[in-house]
Amino acid sequence: MKSFLASIRASSTRRFFLAWALALASAIALPIAGVGGEVEQQFQNLRSDLLEKPASGDIAIVEIDAKSIQALDRWPWPRDYYAGLVEKLSAADVAQIAFDVDFSANSTAEQDMAFAEALKKSQAAVILPTFKQEETSNKGSYIESLPIAILRDHAFLASVNVHPDENGQLNDYSYGTITDGTVRPSMAAMIAETPGNIDKNFSIDQSIDPATIPRFSFVDILRSTEPIEALKGKKILIGATAIELGDRYPISLHGVLPGVVVQAMAAETLLQGTNVQNIGYLPSLAFAGIVLVIFTMRRSRSENSLVPAALAIAAILFILLLVSEYFGVVTFSNVPALFFLGILLIADKFLKTNLALNRSRFSNADSALPNEPAMIEFIGRCEMSNIAVARLSDFGDLLVVTDKDSRIDLFKNLAERLKFLAAEERIFHLDTNIIGWVVKQDYANDISGHFDTAVALFHAPIMAGETKVKLNASFGLSGESIDKAKIASDQAIAKSKRWALHDAEAASAIGQKQNLLVEMEQAIERKHIWTVYQPKWNLRENRLDGVEALVRWKHPERGMISPELFIPILEKAGRIDELTLHVLQSALDDLSIWNAQRPGLSCSVNISAQLLDDIAFIDKAIAMVGAANLDNDHIIFEVTETAALADLQLSVDALERIRNAGISVSIDDYGTGQSTMSYLQRLPIDEIKIDQSFVKTMMNDDSNRLMVKSTIELAHALKLKVVAEGIEDQPCMDMLTEFGCDVGQGWHISKPVSSQGFKTNWLDSITTEKAVRVQAV
Repeated sequence: MKSFLASIRASSTRRFFLAWALALASAIALPIAGVGGEVEQQFQNLRSDLLEKPASGDIAIVEIDAKSIQALDRWPWPRDYYAGLVEKLSAADVAQIAFDVDFSANSTAEQDMAFAEALKKSQAAVILPTFKQEETSNKGSYIESLPIAILRDHAFLASVNVHPDENGQLNDYSYGTITDGTVRPSMAAMIAETPGNIDKNFSIDQSIDPATIPRFSFVDILRSTEPIEALKGKKILIGATAIELGDRYPISLHGVLPGVVVQAMAAETLLQGTNVQNIGYLPSLAFAGIVLVIFTMRRSRSENSLVPAALAIAAILFILLLVSEYFGVVTFSNVPALFFLGILLIADKFLKTNLALNRSRFSNADSALPNEPAMIEFIGRCEMSNIAVARLSDFGDLLVVTDKDSRIDLFKNLAERLKFLAAEERIFHLDTNIIGWVVKQDYANDISGHFDTAVALFHAPIMAGETKVKLNASFGLSGESIDKAKIASDQAIAKSKRWALHDAEAASAIGQKQNLLVEMEQAIERKHIWTVYQPKWNLRENRLDGVEALVRWKHPERGMISPELFIPILEKAGRIDELTLHVLQSALDDLSIWNAQRPGLSCSVNISAQLLDDIAFIDKAIAMVGAANLDNDHIIFEVTETAALADLQLSVDALERIRNAGISVSIDDYGTGQSTMSYLQRLPIDEIKIDQSFVKTMMNDDSNRLMVKSTIELAHALKLKVVAEGIEDQPCMDMLTEFGCDVGQGWHISKPVSSQGFKTNWLDSITTEKAVRVQAV
């Protein structure tokens, strides 16, 4: 009996050490591969939240804020304003004056001299900024932009260069820069009077609450008649906080902050001594590995005690790190150690149970996903089967960087990401580089939107084991068979399109073209073409805001014809104006009735790109709105971003003509083109609609979430209303509300409904407390 127990114990020990070695090797490989940085930052944010503390109060910011820009006569300001500020600060007996303002260009000789004299007479030391930048477009050649010579004679110089990370966030700061052999301390190091290794960075201490840094408005100090007692003895940092000046950076915990606030937080970090040495990940990883070995070698260890032991080690490491950072001793990384513990538990469990993958005839051996026979069986149970496939590009390259286990993980993660597009959330692995699914019935009338979402889901890298993999795919669709869907994906590749219908369907669509053109007028007359409305919800006031008018066509023989099919045909034939005017007239008629019951509702109508240069159409549309029994500003014309920017001057002329008639203008699908907010500022518009591909994925995609949040902030700064389309769940709607988005639209609020359905479900019965979801028509 004793020898039997010893054999079990020896087997358990061998299994543990094999799992231990695998986990340790994986954990060491993670930081080498650059994996875990985002997790590390989230842990840092958590600790900063727990250790939150106020600023020292020794550093104060003088803001070039919106109030100052509005109060003073012009921008850029003449330098006698800065001279006056220096005189006021010097009179207030401040300890130091630092500018985060560019003085590398001459103004007038008189203004420059006035500022230089103020610097010379200042009782406090003055620091002016320098900028390291590329000398030409050729990489590798740098120069330092210095304040003009007359100013340098009476001030210290400090570098204000910052370097956002690969996610665009500014979480680290340098002690200084070297340009052409010249060593320049950073602004933060100069303010805090803290030396450091010029080649090293330090983490900005985000536990310092930026809201506790004292702030004063530039204009208030400039116009003060007596020295401001609150400034006495403080180190003053002067810089822009006004949104329109654009000097803003995102940091991981506090979001987007003005550059001068980030500079102040970096200086506070040095001043408070929280720029502690980072000793890396090896100490915590070694601690976890050694403790587990000691624990395992104890003969009393039970088979089920490894999980609580690993959890206890993780808790100890977190507490040690928290205490060490609180007392300013050192900091270190726990992420590889946590990965080690997690991988160890998984590997030990796997080896202990010796579970083999089920290689049944309905499972793909390379991914453990259901295979093509399983999909065929599934299609046989579906009433309507729009079959979609995704053909992965460059699959040979993927084979080079992954092994069998990591590919299983890759396909599992890909299936998890795509499942909400699929009927019963089932994804199938059909061939080496092909996955497939049956399109969820919710997308039957929005195939283009379905594939737009699929493309957006492929945008973010996917984990394959411990490796991040970027995938691209071409999509095919067929209503007949898997094979034809595969052929369609090949056709998409050949035509450089994101997705394609199978040839037979495309040929049928082409054959219908002339018939559809002939039948359109008759279809409108017989009400086979009609207008539906998708409600829009005011997120700020929690009430119904209005609707967007959309078009539907039910052919008596062909059934429902997708707008994705007939609208491009009408555009190409130059007949889209007739349909647009029909939809506009329907919307005007319905909105006139609805506004009698619920005043203040608006209605958006889409205007095709080619109609912007059709003056006759624009005049007719304006006349129709003017003749309706409602105020013109209740109608919104939506123009896509790419259409508005195709010919900027033509668009400006057309949109001004529309706005002068009192009709609002919206830019649709914002974010899908190449524009920036400042570029759109040139257009006479009232609102922007953030494209659904960003909204649908922002809960799981940090970059898209940051894009949505920053777009809302910048649009509001430009006095533009923001509409977010593509809301499909409550968490997404809650986050948009938190971001300050004005209006939401999407299936979570309601699918498109008929005129009568809108009246029944929204005007007659809806409460003012929440939106209700209504089935599509």
